[in-house]
Amino acid sequence: MPGRSDIPQRHADLTDEAAGWLAALDAGSADVAAFEAWRDADIRHAVAFAEVAGTWRDLDGLRGSRGETRASSEAQPASKIVARPNRRQLLRAAGSIVGVAAVGGGIAYRAAARDMAETRVGQRMAVAVTPGISLDLNTDSRVYWRTGAPARLWLDRGEIALRLAADHRLQLLTPGGQFQLDPGAYNVRLRGAGCELAVLAGGIADGSTMRIGSGEVALVTAGQVSVQARDDLGGVTAWQHDTLVLNGESLDYAVAEMNRYLPNKIVIGDPALSRLRVGGSFATTRPAEFLRALRSSFGIRATAGPSGGIVLTRA
Repeated sequence: MPGRSDIPQRHADLTDEAAGWLAALDAGSADVAAFEAWRDADIRHAVAFAEVAGTWRDLDGLRGSRGETRASSEAQPASKIVARPNRRQLLRAAGSIVGVAAVGGGIAYRAAARDMAETRVGQRMAVAVTPGISLDLNTDSRVYWRTGAPARLWLDRGEIALRLAADHRLQLLTPGGQFQLDPGAYNVRLRGAGCELAVLAGGIADGSTMRIGSGEVALVTAGQVSVQARDDLGGVTAWQHDTLVLNGESLDYAVAEMNRYLPNKIVIGDPALSRLRVGGSFATTRPAEFLRALRSSFGIRATAGPSGGIVLTRA
């Protein structure tokens, strides 16, 4: 039976394994399925990876302040200068100072990312990642990124529009997979466990034989890809103009789309209304117009709910 002296060595070995996985995931060279199998095989693997990922994030901040630390140490007496621990020592020390966290598929990239932007419900935001890479965040969205050659961006929540100038490429990481984006314009939206990628101009590759070209929309879920050509992508990008475009979708779908922009949600109180088909363009910033259209077209009444939302019933 292993003694107590074996435990620190085992923890150090797991830390080294976890650090190797984290580096490979950040570089985009890891076999994600193999990583997940390793992580899920033993709770200690998941714990070690969470510790290393948290420490990696701390190391980025440490490197950023290195110049300031060096300048201040030169002004101190020699007796007060302490040697900086190396990377492995810091990683191994994490076991005693970093709390255990649930490990998600994107934690490796988030730990190494240098910048982050997010929006609240109903908010939009424009961000310049680099002079040649810009993005817009839709409502309730969050992204992390790291500049380099190529730049890398992780979509953690919501929806973004991406524009890459000539000679600029981007590695996009999503729950659906990793993709290489050529110069062009794109719309990327998370849908449950999947990711919808629309190519307005340019092209996307996933590292295999799959390529998504201009005018195509792909839905990627658990490695499965469904691609369709679209003559008009205006409905996909309408949110950039605070507009929701509906072309005969069901009312429950329309309400779910409008609710993305509303802190106080709309609820369908009569299930029989859910399958009504709705069409038209509606301002996401003025939900009252959407509700008036439902009343004039279908006789649907909107009343205030007990929790501050809106309940839809037959008039």
